[in-house]
Amino acid sequence: MSEGIPLENETELLAWAVLQAANRTQARGTTVRLVVPRTPEVIHELDMEITEERLLTAEEWLVDRGYLVPADVVLTRGTYTITPAGLEWLRGGIPEPPKAPQKATEGASGPRGPTPAPRRTQRGVGGRGGNGGFGG
Repeated sequence: MSEGIPLENETELLAWAVLQAANRTQARGTTVRLVVPRTPEVIHELDMEITEERLLTAEEWLVDRGYLVPADVVLTRGTYTITPAGLEWLRGGIPEPPKAPQKATEGASGPRGPTPAPRRTQRGVGGRGGNGGFGG
């Protein structure tokens, strides 16, 4: 994308653009419609040259953060739905580039780091021994 932007932020910016294009062309603001970010219509909407590898990296980034979830369809690989969190992230606008890190002062009050995500549990599965194949 551009020089001087850390790779993680570059991936975040690309992921936002991919999600925005998929939402605009396919999901249309709903979590019900299926999206396939690798389709020509989404790539055309991006209005930039993008390699398959970078597109896959953006898809993985979105899935890892819970903005896309794989759809349980066997028709097309790479089919997803946009989650409510993904739509909310889009509403927030394009991500800002990171600011220069500031040195924390001792005894300063404030956040102490990221809050861990809640653990997912599987309910209603019994008699399978253990956790039914799910981690956690």
